[in-house]
Amino acid sequence: MKKIFTILSVCLAAVLMVSCGGKSVKPAFDGISDIGSVSVPGTMSYDAAADVYTVSAAGVNLWFATDAASIVWMKVKGDFEMTCDVDFVGEGVNPHRKLGFMIREDLSDNCIYADIAVHGDGLTSLQYRPARGENTLETGSVQGKAPDTIYLARRGQTIAARSGKGSLPDYDEAAVDLDLPEECYVGLFLCSHEEDVVETGHFRNVRFTKK
Repeated sequence: MKKIFTILSVCLAAVLMVSCGGKSVKPAFDGISDIGSVSVPGTMSYDAAADVYTVSAAGVNLWFATDAASIVWMKVKGDFEMTCDVDFVGEGVNPHRKLGFMIREDLSDNCIYADIAVHGDGLTSLQYRPARGENTLETGSVQGKAPDTIYLARRGQTIAARSGKGSLPDYDEAAVDLDLPEECYVGLFLCSHEEDVVETGHFRNVRFTKK
């Protein structure tokens, strides 16, 4: 069962806001939801002093025709950019565990989506589902391995990704055009790649720019 949890206390503590004028700000997340069949509900906490979101989640996979993961989300209309620094907590169980930024058509388990996914083994890629119910594809690995900084942007129907160590390149490393609605769900995701295993990741210095 899909569960949506309000995080008003997190928003108040962080003094979150969404920019309307192209300024980079902290994102105003609305909640955390489990996508698909998830045996252990995802959780999120925010450390305002350190500016770190900690997300813990299970979920079999974000791949093939259906998804099972957790996402900390907000609804966003039109173009945007997001950046942050990421890392997993501990060595983990499955090298295919994933975390990163995601944009989704909705919160159903088989919708159109795209993400920049950093895997437990360091592989980083732009993954996407081109149509509802179709298998997930990827554009190939984003340059570099085990990045600590990631970027996801929407420009019209183009979704673009970048990654780096300490800084980002000034060019897109991967991009795909998707038939997404004007308003989508955008946020932080984590998938343990194991149904009954919970993995944890950090998202530091998350910044959002509304274009």
